[in-house]
Amino acid sequence: MPNPVAVFDTTKGKFEAEIFLDRTPITASNFIDLAQSGFYNGIHFHRVIPDFMNQFGCPHAKNPAARNAGTGGPPDGTFQNLKTGATEQRRGGGNIKDEHTSRDSNEPGTLSMANTG
Repeated sequence: MPNPVAVFDTTKGKFEAEIFLDRTPITASNFIDLAQSGFYNGIHFHRVIPDFMNQFGCPHAKNPAARNAGTGGPPDGTFQNLKTGATEQRRGGGNIKDEHTSRDSNEPGTLSMANTG
């Protein structure tokens, strides 16, 4: 089965990204769960550094002028690991169990996730 593809619809246009469920199942399942729940809807990129990175995902960034943008995360809860079927935990501001299984690097055009899990 191919990996899922996320479609990002921004004010600058749409882009697609393959979500590596096969390599990072906990991280991918967490992202998919949050996306399907509408968590990311209306959130602005709160940190943009040209030729380096763009960052989003903070619920405070629904207001593009919010001074606390970049300091929030999703609520605690559970989600299903879409590869194994196991129930996974999200707690402490959105932290999930670390995965050190992928050998992917942060090349231009890749997605990464901040996590202190």
